[in-house]
Amino acid sequence: MANDTKADKFRASYQFFLKMQNEGKTFSNDDIAEATGWSNSTIRTYRTKKWSDILIPLTNKRFSADVSAFTEEAYVRMMSQIYKQSVEPFKPELSEQVEEFVVKARDSAILSIDIYNRPIAAFRSQGYIVLMIIAWTSLFHAIYEMNGTDYFYKENDGNDKMVEGDKKAWELDRCIDKCGDLISNAAKRNLRLFISLRNKIEHRYVPAFDFDVFGECQAMLLNFESLITEQFGSYYALNNALSLPLQVSSVRSNVQTEVIKKIQSDHYAELKQYIEAYRNSLDDNVFSDSQYSFRVFLIPQLGNHRSSSDCAVEFVRYDPEHPEEFDPIKKDIALIKEKRVPVANQGKYKPQMVCDALTDKLGTKVSITLHTMAWKYYKVREQGLQADGCNTKYCQFDEAHRDYVYTQAWIDFLYDEFRDSDKIKIIRNKK
Repeated sequence: MANDTKADKFRASYQFFLKMQNEGKTFSNDDIAEATGWSNSTIRTYRTKKWSDILIPLTNKRFSADVSAFTEEAYVRMMSQIYKQSVEPFKPELSEQVEEFVVKARDSAILSIDIYNRPIAAFRSQGYIVLMIIAWTSLFHAIYEMNGTDYFYKENDGNDKMVEGDKKAWELDRCIDKCGDLISNAAKRNLRLFISLRNKIEHRYVPAFDFDVFGECQAMLLNFESLITEQFGSYYALNNALSLPLQVSSVRSNVQTEVIKKIQSDHYAELKQYIEAYRNSLDDNVFSDSQYSFRVFLIPQLGNHRSSSDCAVEFVRYDPEHPEEFDPIKKDIALIKEKRVPVANQGKYKPQMVCDALTDKLGTKVSITLHTMAWKYYKVREQGLQADGCNTKYCQFDEAHRDYVYTQAWIDFLYDEFRDSDKIKIIRNKK
């Protein structure tokens, strides 16, 4: 058999081994030579240097094969004489820029988990969130770079916006805006919660709040793992680098929890209120989605024999699309829906709350005066206390309190507008 290139012969040998494996047949050196066109000396060399984990010697002259660990492409890379390809055959071939982003994303995620799982670290959730924001941003940049998407901000003349000599890339919030259906709506809402919390962490004192966002933290990580493996393959999966953290107690005592909360005082109460308000603004289908918050059940495995005791903990994820899969363990656990208390004006914000949210997102102070100028400039409501004239997408009149409340859409709209300093100048100068 004659082949034009070495790669063709590599592929021929892979297909031959795969065929022998699937059919349960044995073969000899001569059979390999006939399938590939290689000489016996070449085959002997490959047997020593490349096929030690593939060929299973049965006699001095007969072999069986097992190539189940390899895809054809991974096998071809393993057979290559290029060291970088052969030493890591399962590593996807990416451009240098894409690979840098992917490695940065994965390393940031692993570091975030390392911080979160350190038992003596006091800055656990905060450190985890900051590093996971970096990880997600880098992952989106890797995907956009791979797909040829221009993910840089532009000046009015169309040129790239520069910051300290570098092109200004989209931050995570804009990456989410532009990602389409790359991730689910629940995953997007999960990330937007952490963007807000990250802004609070960077710009003010934030107390420990590990227990309050554990489910969201876990979902954020699992969503990341799902996207990075979906886009770049299992080579970059996190699960091979991680282990389940050991716990020194099953439940923190109520006394310990209350003491911690008392120490954290008003700072904790303010943050807790913000998180609960965010959760209450979500639709039920988003709130219950595991891609927004991952609820995990740790079920003790009682093994009567050594062979049945090798797994101490089992992770059980409830899939609403296949509820029948959950039936066998319903007798062991109870699913309890988290209580969500109805709140008036849920998902609505007073002017100062709008300003605080924009200050956190933009990193610069947004005053009530600027907000007033903005609603006048964009004509979202009339002056005075009246329901008529409101653009209900952005603003609504609260009859009970005789004032106005604003929507999340208004905050998002102003965030996009206020990122352009020239737009702010126009609003301020409007008479």
